[in-house]
Amino acid sequence: MTRAFAILRAIAGAGRDLSATEVARAVGSNMATVHRFLLTLEGEGAVARGRKGGFHLGPALADLGARVEGDVLLVNAAHPHLEALADEFREAVHCVARSGNQAINAAVARPDRSLVISHPVGEPFPLHCTSAGKLFIASMSESHRASFLANAELRRYTPGTIVDPGQLMAELGRIAKQGYAVDNEEWEEGLRSIALPLHNMRGQVVAAIALSAPSSRLGDEQLAKARSAIAGSVTQIERSLSIESRVFPSRAKPRGNFPHLKRVADFLFISGTSARRPDDSFEGATVGEDGKVVIDIERQARFIFDAIRDMLATAGASLADIVDIQVHLLDMADYETFNRVYADYFGFEGPARNTVAVKELPHPHQGIMITAIAFKPGSHIAPDE
Repeated sequence: MTRAFAILRAIAGAGRDLSATEVARAVGSNMATVHRFLLTLEGEGAVARGRKGGFHLGPALADLGARVEGDVLLVNAAHPHLEALADEFREAVHCVARSGNQAINAAVARPDRSLVISHPVGEPFPLHCTSAGKLFIASMSESHRASFLANAELRRYTPGTIVDPGQLMAELGRIAKQGYAVDNEEWEEGLRSIALPLHNMRGQVVAAIALSAPSSRLGDEQLAKARSAIAGSVTQIERSLSIESRVFPSRAKPRGNFPHLKRVADFLFISGTSARRPDDSFEGATVGEDGKVVIDIERQARFIFDAIRDMLATAGASLADIVDIQVHLLDMADYETFNRVYADYFGFEGPARNTVAVKELPHPHQGIMITAIAFKPGSHIAPDE
């Protein structure tokens, strides 16, 4: 295991494809051993070969990294809502994720009271007898549910645990229709809980928000209130995961109430960007002794493309992810100069583009403005530093 990680670190740190010989030299091991490890890692998708036979990190590691990042983003988005729900109901509230045939407590908020039933972060618990766990099974297709129940150990934890596959299948069907699940002392005697699902942008259930309490404090009326409150939080969490806006303090402040960058699902929208600096001066604009403004369209265009590149980078995207560009030129005589600059950033396989001349732009030192749309699945805007 140590050798495998040494190989992966060597490949990751190289910045280019490495031959098997180079990998062996980097980790200080013999060629035969390294070659055997590389073949195993390649079979698992942890490394892959480039066109010239060298090795680079494979898609399996990218997928794992995306999952870890997704879990962190989910917990960060959910935590303020967990705290608010815990304060409102004075009960423990959890964000729960599925891991194979178990559910895992990913985050928890506890109220300030003496008797609170909660479970620590990282604790696994069964699917078939917990509110969040039943939600995860109910989110499967009927055929997958049947397959899961046929192979699952339906252990009885309390007299209320449903261990008959037929009864549990009926319960899961009800949960799928109503959109929430209740644990009526099925996992622990004296404990009741309710959970609602969190969906990703593709409508898949990726987690659940669950409130748990002693049965004496979570009667039907309180359960209904909790369901309504959790549903409101779920809506806000899902929205925060799919829509983000950012105004960057390091950039020129927008001349209006709009963001520099907005993410909607997998799309990134860049607002109209000029060569204006944070101090409101302009790159590529000079004023002669006669008061005439001279605009260097090449400098302004490069400034803008570099700014767009940097903003996209905060969401894990690049100029290569741009699918549409809208260019507004103050003077169409600058078209050929702009095209030469554009060719340094994009090829014919690049984004769709529209270039128009406009009568006026917001500032007399501004000769060009550009908007852009990028497509980057799984993107999220990094928080401000």
